[in-house]
Amino acid sequence: MIEQAMERYTDYDPFAWLYANYWGDEFHREVVPALERLLFHRLPEGAAVLDLCCGDGRITRQLHRRGFSVTGLDGSERMLTLARQRVPLARFLLADARCFELREEFDAVVSTFDSLNHVMEARELRKVFDNVHSALKHGGWFVFDLNREQAYFDFWAHDSHTVDADAVSVARGAYDKRTRLATCDVTLFEREGIRWQRSDFRLTQRYHTPETVMAALKRAGFTVERLDAARDLGMQGDVGQGRDFYLAQSARKTRRT
Repeated sequence: MIEQAMERYTDYDPFAWLYANYWGDEFHREVVPALERLLFHRLPEGAAVLDLCCGDGRITRQLHRRGFSVTGLDGSERMLTLARQRVPLARFLLADARCFELREEFDAVVSTFDSLNHVMEARELRKVFDNVHSALKHGGWFVFDLNREQAYFDFWAHDSHTVDADAVSVARGAYDKRTRLATCDVTLFEREGIRWQRSDFRLTQRYHTPETVMAALKRAGFTVERLDAARDLGMQGDVGQGRDFYLAQSARKTRRT
């Protein structure tokens, strides 16, 4: 693997423990049937699949259970520690989605739970798509989801909290329509023996318009279809609202350098 000179995305390092223990269960329950309908039936037995921005490995585990040869890639060392514990037989790589290059080629790349909304600039999103295209076999599949602007108004720009015996957290979300920037400031108190450890961190996302996404995918060499998570893929609850899935296929291959 060759990693270019770009700062690795590490925002999820301080968030990893909270995410793995308290966040994302509803999404992961809903997304697996959606991936069954959208992607899994298209893949050959034992297909090589890259789980891009794999986080704590929940989707990696689902891919592994289905007999795929799966590689997880993420920019957070703490997330990958959790992922290796969850799926010890999978391969995991520490790298940034904007600047990775892999020698092998994959039948499919997946990136879920609006991971690519954390890519801040359109030019950086184009880099991600170029990297994915290079990592795919001819005709390979790329499936990912992104938040629409509706999701930031309806679900992101609010406060939420977690309180139990081991953790207390407060998350304060905001969305700026002018800049299309969403922020979430989190204060976490985590029990460590008889003491409590405090950490404060910010998560950021950018709303990328469908037009920008579609144009960047086609520029990278994909044919693409956009689907509504709730209407087209049956995702229920809040996680299905304001979310698009993109089903892209590598339509041409460029020579590697």
